[in-house]
Order: sequence, then C-alpha cells, then structure tokens
Amino acid sequence: MIRTSKHILKYQTNSKTSILERIYSDYKLCLEHYIYLITLGQLPLKIFLSSKQLPEYSNIVRSHWKGLIYKQASEIIHSNLKKQKDNRFKKFKKVYAYFKSKNRQLIFTSKKYSELNLKSHLSYMKFDIENISMNIDANIFDVLVVNKSKEFDEFIRLISPYKENKHYVAINIPLNHHKHSLKFLKSGWNRKSTIQLSKINNSFYFNLFYEAKAPEIKEIGNSIGLDCGYKKLIVTSDSQFLGQELEQQYTKISRKKQGSKAFNRSLIERNKLINQYCNKLDLSNVNRLVVEDLKGVKSNSKGRIRKSFSNKLQRWSYLQTLAKLERRCEENGVYFQKVNPAYTSQVCSSCGTQDKSARKGEIYSCKVCGVVIDADYNASINILHRGDYNPSTTKGV
Repeated sequence: MIRTSKHILKYQTNSKTSILERIYSDYKLCLEHYIYLITLGQLPLKIFLSSKQLPEYSNIVRSHWKGLIYKQASEIIHSNLKKQKDNRFKKFKKVYAYFKSKNRQLIFTSKKYSELNLKSHLSYMKFDIENISMNIDANIFDVLVVNKSKEFDEFIRLISPYKENKHYVAINIPLNHHKHSLKFLKSGWNRKSTIQLSKINNSFYFNLFYEAKAPEIKEIGNSIGLDCGYKKLIVTSDSQFLGQELEQQYTKISRKKQGSKAFNRSLIERNKLINQYCNKLDLSNVNRLVVEDLKGVKSNSKGRIRKSFSNKLQRWSYLQTLAKLERRCEENGVYFQKVNPAYTSQVCSSCGTQDKSARKGEIYSCKVCGVVIDADYNASINILHRGDYNPSTTKGV
C-alpha cells in the first residue's frame, strides 16, 4: 500500500520561495523542450537516458535534474501513446461492427486488428504540462529532523539545479506534519525516499509518500452492499446512513463562481466531508464490501435531467468516495468488489420485481409485495445480492 500526505509550503522565506519559483518554471520549460525533441526524433524514447545525451536547457545544468526531467517526459509520452492506442482500438471496434453488420468492406472486416499494422504518431499529440508535479528522489533532497521544541518538525533540504561559486545552491524548506501524515508515522508506515513538488493556485506543496504491507483479506466477517448516492453519500445493507448533509454542500458549490477562491474553498470543504464520512463507515466486522461501478454515471445523465440539478450533480464526487472506500478496505483487510449498477434502484430487494415507477424520491414502494423501504437502502441490498450471484463482478482496481 502506498499513501501520500500533502503539505503546503508557507513557512519559508521569500528568497527560498523565489528559488522554488525559478526551479518550477525552468523545470517545465526543460520538460516541454525534451518532449519536443522526442517527438521530432532528436531524442530517443526510453525509460532512462544518460545525462550526457541530454542537452542543457533553461538553466538546468545538474545532470540528475536533467535525468529526472527526461524520465518524466518519457512517462508523459508513453502515457499519451497508450491513450492514443486505446482510443484507436475503440474506434476500430465501432467501424468494424458497422461494416460487419452491413456486410461491407469485406477486405477490412476479414483482417484482425493486429494485421492492420496501425502506428502511433507523436507529432499529432498534445501535451498538457501546465499543472505538472515534479518527482524528486533522494539524490537531490534529504530530510533534516529538528528538535521537538523547535517551531518546525523538519526541513527538506533541496539541492537546486543551479550553480553558484562552483557549488549547487541548496535550500532548506521548513515543514510541519499534520493529522494525516502523523497517522502514517505513528502507525509504522515506511516513508519513501521520493517527494513531489507541485504548485496549486500560486502555492507550493510537498507530497510525501508512505508504504506499508497490506493486511490479508479477513477470513471471517460479514458482506455488505453499499449505495453511493447524491442525497445520501453512503447507505449500506447493514443500515449505515452517512453523509445526508452533503447535498447542502453541493448546492453551496453550485452557487459559487467556478474558479473563484470561494468555489475552491467549497470544493476543499466537500472533500474533507467525504473523507470524514468514509472514515466513519464501520468495517470492523466486514470482510467484503460490494459497491456499484459508477464510471461515467454523470456523463450518461446529460440531457436527461434539468440543467439546475445537473449543475449540482457535477459536484457529486462519487469517484473520490469510491477511491477512499477502496483504500479503507485495503487497509482493513476487506475485499472490495465492484458490480454493474444497472437497475439496482428499480428492483425490489424483497421480491425481485423490477419497476421503475416504484421509486418515488427517497422511498421505494413495491406494488407487488407491498414492501415500503428507503430507496437507497433498497439499492444497497440489491448491490449486495448482485455481488453474491453475478459471475461478472470484479475486484476493484
């Protein structure tokens, strides 16, 4: 298991902040340049490349910095190549299915995809590095732990890519731990020898990384289904109801001007609330958690709901919720299972009748067996049943 903690860098002097600004700006320029050279074929596309083969650019002279930048440039291009390949295959399947159904283009439909020998083109790719995070390893930083009576918990000593009087300039960045990072440190997690420097809304952050061995999946325990909803964030088949207040937060966000400071503060508040509610979920006697695979649920709602509600729905962060729940399951030895979400809100968990009209707002009222039940609770039971009986269910990834 690998986890991170984010720390805002706000205690350093203005001169140190200026050096961070310079590093971040020059790093991005050099990264953009290396990507450009690779797309032109003037630099090879590998995972690693000797710094002797890498040109100096934008004042980046230290060889190890050049190597880190090249590695990230290579990772960005490989990631884009994979996306391009995946998108091309999706388009191929659609075109193939169309011509196959029409019995046309027989030469095309008689070939396998691999036989088409389609190639990727780097020159057509667009790369967004505006909000890039810099991956920094132990070759250019170390941690200076200070006395507990001091104002700061530690300093990150960062060796810059710039020379001054024949020596590379180093700066000590003060850092304090918080509740999230202390949880890892006190629980025996190993701190990794890599940090990440990022810039968000003109503020710098360090991301610290921690690692621990995941516990074995519990052999004894209960299985529960979980419905992740808009009006109630979490409802489980063992009657846990969490996050009913989040709808107010979604409304609050929708009223703010997107991109404003108030808007960003509201998003931070929402994320904190989601984490709090996910942490309150009782997994002590649970060895399997079944959830819906909600990928793309908001995009599929386009045009089917009124615009005012759609604006609020966009603030429902179900992916963050499921990711947090998956991490909690991993840490607690709970099997995390995703199932197809189709019709879980329309089926009666008591008699199995499917009736879209049976759900009225927050209540599900079955016209066949007469059961009246909270609609989300009803869905959570169906989700659990689907996890028990559907052979296509998969472990969350």
